[in-house]
Amino acid sequence: MAPSAVSFPPVNQFTAAPEAYYSSGLRARFLLDADRSAAKTEGSATYAKIGYEVDEIAYRKRVQASLAAGNLPTEVPAGWPTQMSGPLVWDKGDFQGEAEYVYYLTDKDKLEISNALETFKDFGLGGHEVSQATFPLPSLGKKLTNVRNDVYGGRGFAIVRGLDPDAYTMEDLTVVYLGISSYIGERRGKQDQRGSMLMHVIKRGDQDRDVQYSEDKPFHTDTVTDCLCLFTRSLSEKGGRSILASAWTVYNEIAATRPDIIHVLAESNWPFDTFGRNPPYYTRPVLFYHDDKLITSFSRRLLVGHVPFDKRSPGIPGLTEAQAEALDMIHFVARKHEINPRIERGDLRFINNMAVLHRREAFENSAGNARHLIRVWLNNEHMCWKLPRALQLSWARIFEDSEREEHWDLEPPRKDGKILRVAGSCD
Repeated sequence: MAPSAVSFPPVNQFTAAPEAYYSSGLRARFLLDADRSAAKTEGSATYAKIGYEVDEIAYRKRVQASLAAGNLPTEVPAGWPTQMSGPLVWDKGDFQGEAEYVYYLTDKDKLEISNALETFKDFGLGGHEVSQATFPLPSLGKKLTNVRNDVYGGRGFAIVRGLDPDAYTMEDLTVVYLGISSYIGERRGKQDQRGSMLMHVIKRGDQDRDVQYSEDKPFHTDTVTDCLCLFTRSLSEKGGRSILASAWTVYNEIAATRPDIIHVLAESNWPFDTFGRNPPYYTRPVLFYHDDKLITSFSRRLLVGHVPFDKRSPGIPGLTEAQAEALDMIHFVARKHEINPRIERGDLRFINNMAVLHRREAFENSAGNARHLIRVWLNNEHMCWKLPRALQLSWARIFEDSEREEHWDLEPPRKDGKILRVAGSCD
């Protein structure tokens, strides 16, 4: 008997998102009602003029003003390293070819994947229940262990190449990339307030919004996940690569040349917008040094908004001039050391989101070639680095909050025939 078709939970696409940013369970677990981590708005304070797009002229002026004012710390914060070392410290000239970070699936691997898919179907489970136990890869799984180790303990990124998206139904394809990615991290996170488990990174046919894809994005992390997984379903006609830079390399340069900026990044007063929820913002550092690991965690959109798409919530704090300079400095130092890996259809890209920055280059679609990535947030409970309390809360909201629904959109969600952009899709 042929294996049954894979099913996923029915999608209730348009359930209103709850107002509270943190569920009642998380508030009780982390004592948030007593903690009050988001301070009250500071009245008529003056903040820096900074937007989502990086303004190099404004940045250079801030640098000049800081150096002219003087009286800057000349050492990194107490207890912080003057220099990070290890395989996560790399530059664009350190890789001789893509074979250093790409694992190419063999014919034997692909046969094993097909067999694992049939085995999974025989279990009669929903597609969202795929795991190492239900998607067995006895030989390939050992190779994927090396990929996982590269992500968490090596250079911080890897690409698995060779899947053919056209070889499967959409349900089967989803099970396949979830099954392979389970060997990197089995727990998957909710990527927005709605509970979207699969985020479709595409142009959505909205001319006003889609203009942003003709511009390069600034460097950032996805804020809350230890491993970012990107599956390449289709490619654009031109551009659209995901560009990477080591946050440890960026740290080393800033620590050596502007240690005062490390102080700014490590302060706990960075205001992260929750875009209309309660609380309206929370505060924490952008940069952590914890358990001998350097962790970088920020989204530029959450710190400055993205006008006109996501306007900064009214009445909440903006960035200081020092914070604006520090945020831009991360971007420009990362640009000096970035690598631009080639991308192919079917690629599974795994990125250590705690230590590797990424940005997306501008791209153009055509009638026959439209960029479509599917993003999954992965957590490996055994390999994830130890997290400071502020990030423990963030991770728990994404990976442990059972009070929010899960939505498994195999295709981009639509409303009235139009592709829906889910609010807060870059949380």
